[in-house]
This record gives sequence, C-alpha cells and structure tokens, in this order.
Amino acid sequence: MTEVFQKLKKIVTEKYISDSIYVRHAYSRNVNPVLQGVPDIVIRPKDAQEISEILKIANEENIPIVPRGGGCCEWGGSIVENDTGIILDMKRMNNVINLDQDNLVVTVGAGIAWGALNNYLSQFGLYTGCLGPGSGLTASVGGGISHHSVGAGGCAKYGACTNQLVSLEVVLPTGDIIETGSQANKFSKVPFNRFGNGPDLAGLFCGDNGIYGVKTQVSLKVFPRPPFAAYKTFVLPRKDTEAASQIMMEIRRKGIDVFDTIFIPQLVVVLGAQEGMFPLWKQLKRKRGILFYSIEANSEIELNERVKQLDEIFLSKKTEELGPEISDGNFAKWQYENPWHLYHNLWGIQPACEPFTAECFTPLNTLPELVADTMAWENECKEDMQKIGELTGNRIVMSSAGPVALIDGNNVEYTVGFNTSHSYHEGTTHEIIDELNLKLWKSLLIRTYKQGVQYYMCGSVPSKLMVEIGAYSQEYNNLLKSIKKTLDPNFILSRGKFNLTGEME
Repeated sequence: MTEVFQKLKKIVTEKYISDSIYVRHAYSRNVNPVLQGVPDIVIRPKDAQEISEILKIANEENIPIVPRGGGCCEWGGSIVENDTGIILDMKRMNNVINLDQDNLVVTVGAGIAWGALNNYLSQFGLYTGCLGPGSGLTASVGGGISHHSVGAGGCAKYGACTNQLVSLEVVLPTGDIIETGSQANKFSKVPFNRFGNGPDLAGLFCGDNGIYGVKTQVSLKVFPRPPFAAYKTFVLPRKDTEAASQIMMEIRRKGIDVFDTIFIPQLVVVLGAQEGMFPLWKQLKRKRGILFYSIEANSEIELNERVKQLDEIFLSKKTEELGPEISDGNFAKWQYENPWHLYHNLWGIQPACEPFTAECFTPLNTLPELVADTMAWENECKEDMQKIGELTGNRIVMSSAGPVALIDGNNVEYTVGFNTSHSYHEGTTHEIIDELNLKLWKSLLIRTYKQGVQYYMCGSVPSKLMVEIGAYSQEYNNLLKSIKKTLDPNFILSRGKFNLTGEME
C-alpha cells in the first residue's frame, strides 16, 4: 500500500492524505454502535478532477473506495468493509459555487452540510425546502441525495431532498466525469432543469447509496421562505398511533399545505420526560403521544385559515392542545425554530445506552399495523434482550415508533429501534452483547422489510439483507448488477453494498 499512498499523495499533496493509525481509526465508524471498518488510507480531494485521478488509480490497483460525507449514516454506509480500502472524505468540497437568484437554483460542493447551506441561503430569505436529514448540521448534501433524505424539516411540504434536485456533477467509478439534467447539454450556461436532454440520469444516482458514482457538485431548487408561520402541539388520546394516522390522512384528503406534521409516541414522551430529555413535557398530567404541526404562509389571512382547518381536524380526534410557548409544551415551535435537532429521539434517552435504529417509508394507512407488529417482535425477542440486561443491569428500551414524520404523498417516515447497552461495561468487554445486538438489529430490519416498507438509507447492512431475504425480484436484482457492472467494471466503488462484490458475477 506504500506505493499506492505515494501515487495518491501526488494528486492531493501530503496535507490531504493520511495512513496514520489514529486518522484511520477516526474514520472507522459512523453513528451505529457496532459496525467498524478501518481503512488503509483516508484522502480529501478538492474537486472532481482529483477524484477522477484517485478512482483511476484505485481501478489499476483493485482497491475499493468508499465516499464519505458527514459520516452520519447509521448502517455502515460510509465505512470500508473487511478493514481494507480508501475513504474518500468529501468535506473539502463544501463551498457554495453559485446562487442563481433569478432561476432560484443553488449549486454547491457535495460535501457542504445542509445546515451550513441553509444558513447561507437565509441571508437572501431563501431555503432548500426540505432541509435534508435530521443530522443536517453535519450531514452532507451529497449524502442526502444518496439517501433520499428527509427529517430535518419541510418534508411534509417538499418531500425528500431529491425532489429539489436540478442537476449533478458525478465522477463515475472509472474516473469519467458527467453532468446530468440541463447540464448534459454542454452549451447550457446554468443549471435550470433536471428533466430533458434524454433520460433522467440524475435519478440513477438518487438513493444509490454511493454505488454508482461520486457526487461532486449538486444543484438544488431553492425557495423564498414565507414570512408567516404557525406551529401547534397536541396531546393525543389513548390510541395515539391510530389517532395520529387518521389525523395525517385527513390533512392529505383535505389538501392542506403543512410544512411539517410529526408524531412522537407515548413511550418516548414518558421516558423522555423521565430522563430529562423533554423537560417541556415533565409537568403534563397525561403523558401520552404527541402530534404537532407547523405551517407557513404568505399572508396572515392564509395562515389563519389554514390554522382553523388543521385545528378542526386535530380537535375532532379528541386531542388536547398545549399552550403557544415552548414552556407550555409547544414542541412544534421549538422544532420549527431549531431544525436538525429532533432527528432521532432514541439518542440520549437513556444514560449509557446506544440505539440501533431502522428508518423507512410506509403508507399512512399501514402505520398502526406496522407499529403493532414491531411490538410483537419485541415480545418475541425478550429472551435475547434479557441476556443483555443481565450482563449490564440496563433494561433494553424499545421505541415502537418515533418520530413519525409526514412526507410527500400519503407516506410517513417510520423510525423504529431499540436502546441497548454497549459491549464494554464496567471494565469488561462482553463480546456476546455485540453479537446479540447485531442479531436483534438484523431481525428488526427483516421484520419491517417483510411488512413491505421502503428503506431509503440502505448502507451495507440493509442493502445486503434486501438481497439475502429475496425482497428484490430476480429481474430487479439482475438490473442492479448489470448497471453496476457497466458503470463500475471492477466493482471499486462502495464494494459489497447490495451484495455487489464482483465475485461470481
């Protein structure tokens, strides 16, 4: 690997490459608690041309490469497999390249964080609509496009962040550089439209989880931020999941334009208040599920009419409205003013515990059944959960759902998972805990798969499970393989995801 290191160093200079054991281990994990892959080399290119040269060397030497944005993915998507390969750190490519205020399109380096981009746009009274993933203070725009990300805010109105995509600059695994959308026409002066000039090749790289190309520049539609906003929070009745599902379906049936509607289930409310995570709900007499909405409008008349329509729907389902201030329990106001902070309420809910999570899209009308099946899964897994508890003294906490965010159409983002102990406890490493946690995690993912959900952030674990349990038809799986082989004949990029290794192909 020394010879490869020297070749790569000539591309980026010594400052932007490392094979130090400390740096390599710093890039060996993302946010899940158990997966790890230590790379051979970490490199930070500055542009598409440098990435092209890096990929050409990787092909010559048959070394796998994994692109890494903010490293916020949950399922091993930005770490190497089998402790071998190169991490392509995209963080140097974090600048705003152009803001076209006439056409309302912004072009950025794919390594910029959603929070940083929206902070810049706010100076012009603009935003990206969907604010990206809940981890968008650090998660990159390129990563969001790779995952069809939602969660930070605005996804009920704008849907996944890929809905706002105009064009991409992509380095293919062979090192070729292409542009999509309007920029496929080399005479086009500015990005202005995703569709046309033939097939929508940008769609090939949306949700690809990094297997088909390295996104280097991203052009997104941006929107004027409306001057008026309202936000309200409601305590749900006893059957909170059913009530939340019915309310959100009614919002869609009536065609009411909401910025966000998010459901937080009773278990999370109770434990969150108990552990000090949600102090604003500590004094609630009835700690039940919470549902809130936020809306934006261009006039007070428009805003008030929409508030009236929404309140009628919420109150008809026997909800209880909380006061207008955050101190009254109005979580909606806090979330609207602090995007990228709600994300995943399993993190931090229990001291000394870590979450294993599953995030997917599902239709609104299937939500109650999905939650009920998840609770049944928990009952069936009690023996393994108890084994972990016996070793650490910590009880595994299951979140049957939360948060559940309304996205485009009649769909929601369903977040489910369990809080569990780390294998290192009081000076001893219990390897059996890692084994049990991984077993439970995969079991939960498979269980939800078989309910027909749609995983969008696939990483290395879910993408492989989809293939292994036969979720894809043979024809669909063959198409994935053939596209991969055409674009990446040596299976260099994100090797192993979706079981695309190049072996026995």
